[in-house]
Amino acid sequence: LLSAAPIWAEGEWDQAKTAHERGDYAAEVAIVRPMAEKGYAFAQFNLGVLYDRGHGVPQDNALAMQWYQKAAEQGLPQAQVNLAIMYEEGQGMPVDLARAYFWYALADSQGDGQAPQALRDIAKKMTPAQIAEAERQVRDFKATHIFSIPQVPAFDSGSAHGGG
Repeated sequence: LLSAAPIWAEGEWDQAKTAHERGDYAAEVAIVRPMAEKGYAFAQFNLGVLYDRGHGVPQDNALAMQWYQKAAEQGLPQAQVNLAIMYEEGQGMPVDLARAYFWYALADSQGDGQAPQALRDIAKKMTPAQIAEAERQVRDFKATHIFSIPQVPAFDSGSAHGGG
């Protein structure tokens, strides 16, 4: 069972927010990366967004996906949605509608506002068998993972895909 550490220290969050607001993405990366490496889900998501957009780091879909995945597996709905979009659009890998459905469904189960419509839209592109398999994977995942992500800060580094 996975549980998330607290998001991060208040002072570090304020520093990252200030760096972002002034467009100093290199400073934001310098603050966010150590927190992401320590396992803080929102920092992992934030670093994913920075790689997704190429802010402060070279644009890299594979690294964006890796950081989104780490945060998504801890239960951060914004990361789950961004990861789903990457699978749906084939950013950094071949399109995988079943995997996109999986991540949208997890985000939906946590109340993400963007996920219900995204699920309806992607289901139109899938066969009933693909949907059934994706839903089985969601059930299996939820049976072995408990999400305990605390409320995210009121600042969003500008999620590349909408973030929920």
